[in-house]
Amino acid sequence: MTTYKIKNTIFSLLLLSIFFTSCNGQSSTSRNTNNQTEQQPKLVRTMGTKNENVQCELLDKDGNLWFSIKGEGAYRYDGKSFTNFTTKDGLCNNNVGSIIQDRAGNILLGANRGICKYDGNKFIQFPIPDTLGITCMLEDKDGNVWFGTWTNGIYRYNGKILDNFLNSNNQEYNLGRNKQLILDILQDRNGNLWFSSWNGGGVWRYDGKDFKNFLPPADYYRANQDKRNINNPKMTFENSPSIKYSPSKDHITDDMIFSMTEDNAGNIWFATRDHGICYFDGKTFTTIGRNEGFGSRGATAILQDEKNGFWISTVDSGVWYYDGKTFKNFTENDGLVNNAVMNIMIDKNGHVWFGTKSFGLSRYDGKTFTTFSTYDN
Repeated sequence: MTTYKIKNTIFSLLLLSIFFTSCNGQSSTSRNTNNQTEQQPKLVRTMGTKNENVQCELLDKDGNLWFSIKGEGAYRYDGKSFTNFTTKDGLCNNNVGSIIQDRAGNILLGANRGICKYDGNKFIQFPIPDTLGITCMLEDKDGNVWFGTWTNGIYRYNGKILDNFLNSNNQEYNLGRNKQLILDILQDRNGNLWFSSWNGGGVWRYDGKDFKNFLPPADYYRANQDKRNINNPKMTFENSPSIKYSPSKDHITDDMIFSMTEDNAGNIWFATRDHGICYFDGKTFTTIGRNEGFGSRGATAILQDEKNGFWISTVDSGVWYYDGKTFKNFTENDGLVNNAVMNIMIDKNGHVWFGTKSFGLSRYDGKTFTTFSTYDN
């Protein structure tokens, strides 16, 4: 299964559970001159894909925005037009699922067959095995490149040596599922690395020596909140759906975490599959869900803006804005291109971009939503 198929499969499963160039690339803009709104640049297909999710990936050092779409390679937006990079331009693979920029300014594109590096002129294969499907990437403060994979845990590349973590037979990890599907990587202000799992492993914090695993409490599994109907090999109980589960300040609220972010105060926030959002202050977990005004079962991404408010994307109810006290919901009725939102990115002007299913890309400028893609209705 390719990396981008993985993310799209995850997105589909999440919907089901909730709803039960040479190197210049190909510049593409809308050409309909009869409608003023059609003069703006838009993402367009060049490889013939249909109904794919738009991934908001990166704001680079020059202010360009980078997007990826399964089968369509990568797109760069400079504020005026989109440039599409595919294998025709030297890209290593069209199924890109993660994009970061390293300290040297190179763009690293993780795909279903390894990582491709773009130096601004050409694409070259990054020196890791092209058999690895990449789900997420991060360059740490020491210059090591970390990347998550489909079922092979985490890798760290220091320029010479490739190390592998969370991919052993140790029953400590993930209720016996030892080969982790890692969806997100974060380095906090203290230098700790965080890894989120999408196959029931919760999250890990790595301090440079040891991994600490954060999982929900026993009642989470007793109440079958994980929806897997299996016994926890570390605990001696049978699942009992009649047991009621309430989040605990001592535990993370879900064992499937889509993404993470660190806020300006140093709290780590988690977008969970089925239990709202929560944050960790270093000692306790605080859950924010329906009781606090967040009207969705789970979230796909969380991002803090320059006003210290939080944008939260969901797959069933558009996006939510949380100012620390109250929530405001934005949906298709407000101009959002689609209520099933995969991810969020903020540009250099403070505008918020949302990638959605069905080839949807919206930008919110603080007043109105604008669609930047040839959306599949």
